Amino acid sequence: MTLERANTSEAVAAHILERLFAGRLRSGQRIDLDEVAAELGVSRVPVREALIQLERDGLVDRAHYRRAHVAEFGEDTVREAFALYGMLSALTNRRVAARRDPGVLDALGKLDEALSRCDDPAEFESLAREFRRVVNVAGAGNHLRALLRTFSGLVPAAARFSIDDALTDERAALRAEYLALRDGTPDAAGAAALAHLRLTADNAVRALHRRGVFQEASSEAGPLWTDVAAVIEEKS
Repeated sequence: MTLERANTSEAVAAHILERLFAGRLRSGQRIDLDEVAAELGVSRVPVREALIQLERDGLVDRAHYRRAHVAEFGEDTVREAFALYGMLSALTNRRVAARRDPGVLDALGKLDEALSRCDDPAEFESLAREFRRVVNVAGAGNHLRALLRTFSGLVPAAARFSIDDALTDERAALRAEYLALRDGTPDAAGAAALAHLRLTADNAVRALHRRGVFQEASSEAGPLWTDVAAVIEEKS
């Protein structure tokens, strides 16, 4: 197998995530560094770096930095990751809405137009990622940007494959965010980000059920998002 990404450790992490989302890796299963390195034709270094990244996502347990196992992986793992990312995204949305920077709003307006015409899931995902990047760069300071960058594994990977069956809903959610940002309404912008990330989390969970990765009864985890919304309101 040949890795296509310039960042080798990110490519290794994406490979492990793909196996997890396909049900070929399960909770408690050992991840053999040498096996992964040999399969991908890389050294152990990027594999270790990838496991560190996945450990931050709560997907890998590393005992004494020598053995790595898949951590407990279920609905709560996915929903919590999206809730935390939603909380940070709500903060950046609120700031961008309050500042109403013409250059930022112009860039988001062009992305909104492109998203309204896009029916290809891969292209849509790329445009949606750019929309979020523009908001995060404009609304986050150095510390918040660093926190946002830690969500480079589970959240974007789960969002990517959940778009296939929910492109219309994703488009509507991004449109709601854009309108609140354009109109300069921080409360609405923050709420739209939370609603969007919750939608994506629900779609990701449903997709993982269809794939047979999750087999327990699905739950909506409403209190989690209620708590996140309360934190946003308190910090506003």
